[in-house]
Amino acid sequence: MLIERVDLNKLRQQKHISTLSSLEVGESIFCDELNQAQSLRVLSYYLIRSRRLEWKFTFRKMDRGWRVIRIK
Repeated sequence: MLIERVDLNKLRQQKHISTLSSLEVGESIFCDELNQAQSLRVLSYYLIRSRRLEWKFTFRKMDRGWRVIRIK
């Protein structure tokens, strides 16, 4: 039997990366928790800078949460 350690934080970020990568222009993600919304916002900035992507996102406060919107 082979047992290996898995970094759970790394797995969680990969889920967010695939979520942001799947967004088309005009699509958005709604988050009801501020921490989750800020995590997605920071990750979007990191992806744009590190991978030199032509994407742009905006971060908006809504009635019951926050929305991360891909605008380019």
